Amino acid sequence: MNHGYKTGSSLTDTQTPNALTVEYAGRSDYFAMTHEHFHPHYEVYILLSGERHYFIRDQIYRVQQGDLVFIAKNELHRTLPAELPEHERIVMYFNDHFAEQHFAGHRAWILSLFQSKQPVFHLSTREQSHLNPLVQQLLRELTVQAPGYELCMQCIVTELLITCARLHREQPQLPAPIGTEAHQHMSEVARYIKSHYQQEISLPLLADQFHLSPSYLSRIFKKTTGFSITEYLNTVRIQEAQRLLRESELKVIDIANTVGFGNFSHFGKMFKHLSQVSPREYRASAKHIGVNR
Repeated sequence: MNHGYKTGSSLTDTQTPNALTVEYAGRSDYFAMTHEHFHPHYEVYILLSGERHYFIRDQIYRVQQGDLVFIAKNELHRTLPAELPEHERIVMYFNDHFAEQHFAGHRAWILSLFQSKQPVFHLSTREQSHLNPLVQQLLRELTVQAPGYELCMQCIVTELLITCARLHREQPQLPAPIGTEAHQHMSEVARYIKSHYQQEISLPLLADQFHLSPSYLSRIFKKTTGFSITEYLNTVRIQEAQRLLRESELKVIDIANTVGFGNFSHFGKMFKHLSQVSPREYRASAKHIGVNR
């Protein structure tokens, strides 16, 4: 059953720029993440029990009980079922405003957790003994919601991230991506798409490029990454369009062409589908809340 609790309000709400969101869920079905493949805030995923596969950037990782996953803002990601579907997890989200307010001069040090080449943090038994009391305390606050629980959760999350930053500095070696042949091949396909998204890309072209049948490529890519080929290509393109809207003064139509959309109308529809706002609204909002930091 999914039990979500939040402090503050939606991170897209410009009236509450310091919002912290914390959610807990326990599931027994074959759940796969279906939305928010990338977002303008930091995410920490803590797997309390079970096992999951996590597609991040262009790699597929196995996440096991006790592991933490650090997702940088605007980082493409998706969770997928492993062999057994049962799992429990906590997910925390916060943005730059929250980091500035709560981390102060230590902001760069703590946010370095989200800049590692290996985003999955595997804890030893000793390291888990440091972190588990904080995780259990966070769960209690989420469940009971006693007066002042929002403030208490802010303190717990800050302490948890400090502890992780200390442990990460001591033991920087993190799990490698899943090493099966199929996962390696699909990671190569994902990297190819990310490198050539500006060009015309189709399923037959990719199949020929990697010497695979189109049906096999389509089926295995979806199974291992959670994305169809078209969905992944469009997501990569829109993600880059968002970056250009935040960081450049290019016209929207020029951005559409730059990221590989030959049809401007299709670009607008796809952008709104994935971003929930139009390109112009996204640019205006990004400038207003200072997303580009």
